[in-house]
Amino acid sequence: MWKHFLSFVLIIGTLWGCSIAAGENGQVEKMQGIEATVVHVVDGDTIDVKFNDGRKERVRMLLVDTPETKHPRLGVQPFGPEASAFTKKSLYEKKVVLEMDVSERDKYGRVLAYVWLENENFNRMLLEEGLARVAIFPPDLKYLDEFEKVQEKARQNKLGIWSLENYVHDRGFENANSAGESKKQDHHGCDIKGNINSKKEKIYHVPGGQHYDSVIPEMWFCSKEEAENAGFRPSKR
Repeated sequence: MWKHFLSFVLIIGTLWGCSIAAGENGQVEKMQGIEATVVHVVDGDTIDVKFNDGRKERVRMLLVDTPETKHPRLGVQPFGPEASAFTKKSLYEKKVVLEMDVSERDKYGRVLAYVWLENENFNRMLLEEGLARVAIFPPDLKYLDEFEKVQEKARQNKLGIWSLENYVHDRGFENANSAGESKKQDHHGCDIKGNINSKKEKIYHVPGGQHYDSVIPEMWFCSKEEAENAGFRPSKR
C-alpha cells in the first residue's frame, strides 16, 4: 500500500510541479502548492487556470458550495450572480496557489483545491462574505473545523445566503419559491426537523441546535422518540 501511495505522490509532483521532499520517518510531503493564473471564472466556486507550462485545468474549490448560475435544472439561484461576481473581481487574471487535500479530482475530472490569493484562503473568503456554504465531501476535510466556524459567524450575522430564511440546507440551496413554501407549511406545532443529508443519513434537529435554522425539513416530528422510531438519529451538533 505504501508503494502505491509513494508512486501516486511522485506522479502528482511530476505532473503538477509540486515540490516533493522526504520528511521524518521517510514520510513524503508536498512542500508547496501549485502556482497558476486564473484565466476564466465559471461561477463562484469554479475557475479555469493556466499553469506556468501553458497547460489549462478547471478547478473546483474544496469544502465550499456557492449558489448556481448556469445549472440546467436549477437555473440562476439567489446570490449565485453575486458569488460569481465576487470570484471574478477577486481572482480573474490573478496569480494564485492551489493547495490540494487528499483527492486529486472529482468525478467530472476537475482539479480539487483550496485557492490561495496573496496568502489568503479564497475558499474561506467566500464563506466570510456569506456567498457559500460549507460542503462536506470526505476525505477532503483539512479546513473543515475552521470553515464551519466562519460559516456560523456569517449565518449569525445573516450575510448573503443566510439572509434568506430556509434557503440553505445541507444538500445545497432552495429556490426562493420553495423556501417560502417551506416556511408556510403547517406542521401542527411539532418543531423537530427530520432531514436526509447527501449521504442518505436520516438526521433530526431540535430547536436550539447549531444547524436547526438552516435545515429544510423533509418531515416534522413532535418528539425525539417519534423521530427515532422513524429511523432518524439526532444531529451531533
